[in-house]
Amino acid sequence: MNIDDLSRREFLRAAAESLGVAWLSLNWSQVTAAVHDANEGARAPATVGFNFLTAAQAADVEAIAAQIIPTDDTPGAREAGVVYFIDRALATFMSRLAVEFRAGLQDFQHACRARYPQTSGFSALPSAQQIEFLKGVEHTTFFGTAHMLTVFGMFAMPSYGGNRDGVGWKLIGFEDRHAFQPPFGYYDRDYPGFVIAPRGLAT
Repeated sequence: MNIDDLSRREFLRAAAESLGVAWLSLNWSQVTAAVHDANEGARAPATVGFNFLTAAQAADVEAIAAQIIPTDDTPGAREAGVVYFIDRALATFMSRLAVEFRAGLQDFQHACRARYPQTSGFSALPSAQQIEFLKGVEHTTFFGTAHMLTVFGMFAMPSYGGNRDGVGWKLIGFEDRHAFQPPFGYYDRDYPGFVIAPRGLAT
């Protein structure tokens, strides 16, 4: 592993740690709703499509996420299916952000077309122009929310819609396994017949 690989891993590990801090900003009713929605989604047949975003909006949101956590020698937000997490979150357990996010996305798209009138949208721009445009909006509320949701979608449980095949966890060396720590679970470790139910990775 070279220095660049290490730097990327440490950056992603720090981003994953920020996920926990941001998650705690949700109230318990939102956390409960998120868990319920994830469980329902894991049991439901896999479907292709979006509930909150239009196809054009989803293409731009995916392109934004792919610049926040890009693909290089390891998977990025695109491979992790982050856009599906964002779509599910805004349609369900983070719907309180939906109106503001949609308005911000529309402003983002209008500004992009005004600056690059020859393009059909942000997702159609070359990577260098995408980065150039994002630098001009990185301090907006919309970009801040998109950044937060991208990190959520990269490292949250796959049943929430992102972190496809656990690629985010693999990047930071996280193993999804039960931890026997007081005050929960440690007394069952050696109980005869105790079996940890496999959670698996939702697709």
